[in-house]
Amino acid sequence: MKEKYVKCLIVIVVVIIIGGLFIYQGINKENKPLPEVKLKEIVNKNKSFAIMIQEKSETDKYQEYDSNTWPGDDYVFKEAKCIDNNGDEIKEAVTYENDKITLTTNKTVYCTVYFDKSLIGKLREDEELANKDNLSKDLQGGMYRYQGTDDVHNWICFGTTNNCGTNDDNIDKYMYRIIGVTKEGQLYLIKETFLKEGDTVEFQWNSKYNVSDCLGEACEWPNSDIYKRLNGEESNGNPIFINNAEYEYMVEGNEWYKLIEEHNWMYGDTNVTNWSIIYNGSKIYAIETGNTTTRYWPDEEQGQTTCSDDSLCAEKEYTWTKSVPAKIGLMYMHDVDYAYTGGNPENPTNVKNSWIYFQKDRYNTSSIYEWLLPRTGPNTESFSVVSARHVNLYGTINPNVMRYENGARPVFYLPSNVKIPSGTGTKTDPYILEI
Repeated sequence: MKEKYVKCLIVIVVVIIIGGLFIYQGINKENKPLPEVKLKEIVNKNKSFAIMIQEKSETDKYQEYDSNTWPGDDYVFKEAKCIDNNGDEIKEAVTYENDKITLTTNKTVYCTVYFDKSLIGKLREDEELANKDNLSKDLQGGMYRYQGTDDVHNWICFGTTNNCGTNDDNIDKYMYRIIGVTKEGQLYLIKETFLKEGDTVEFQWNSKYNVSDCLGEACEWPNSDIYKRLNGEESNGNPIFINNAEYEYMVEGNEWYKLIEEHNWMYGDTNVTNWSIIYNGSKIYAIETGNTTTRYWPDEEQGQTTCSDDSLCAEKEYTWTKSVPAKIGLMYMHDVDYAYTGGNPENPTNVKNSWIYFQKDRYNTSSIYEWLLPRTGPNTESFSVVSARHVNLYGTINPNVMRYENGARPVFYLPSNVKIPSGTGTKTDPYILEI
């Protein structure tokens, strides 16, 4: 048996788990190239396993894959075709899960495993055609992210299958941007413009804001007005996204609404003020996913109910441990940071220059700011009230008392099997989703 290829010769029923390194272990370069096996052809028994990758998305052309690891996240398993010594097809002999192939058969078989371009592979393909390089090559904050300042090709329509970049009304209602793509292939989207309810584009994060009213979980993210109104509930006002008539595609039961996946949104507080942390994507991502930070909060176990000053409300270590399943969220601080080239903007000016800044494309031009999901809690400027994070006109990520009114741009996830049949990601030719 030659070392280049993994033999699929099985005399009795067995299960072979072929992991990520099996290819390299079975390679001997003198047997190259490895042919694609076809039904009813005469088979060379020394060439019993082939891996083929799609040359270009949405085509039927494949080429041999030759590497010491499985095809990466740019590819997704499509199918495996196996034949026996007689050239007859052996169906359902191969399954693929978690980067492992399981082969179950009691015959000698010869298999070809096909991988198609994944969604991230298609997006990279489009970038290459446009001579762009904005989609990160490595995972940053749990996903491959679009990073840059100008002319980032991540525009996408949601709520319509028509080009939504034709006029300002369509852009206001249907235009979104792709923040990134998870390793599993989920698209993470943000609305381009602020939500509105009639002529209103300013909403409170929460109507209760005094520390004494926010003890325990009373004013945390799942109990906040903005969370409830984003997710279709009435809370100090009507729904502003799900079940808002302004966005009929987000009415519960609509096909677009059903397309959005439920996601576990982590939430918590951080009073960090150090710019080297606030404006560094990886550092603030660590906090927003469970690394220790600090916050001011009364000692409820000792009966404290307010924070009139730091003598009543000491700074204590604090860790994000909670999450809530929901369709809709707001950006985290790390989402803002990671949108800048390299994911480390370092200062508000670079935040303001990044593609994700709420006034970058000359929309949302009023003097209001943009709410984010994390809270600050009480802080040295106002110990008696609870604040949440916002991005202001200068790109600064600051605390803002929760009762104040700011703009809100919903973010959400789409499933990994979503299709993008057309578009190039530009504002005038945005990506169009299949539904």
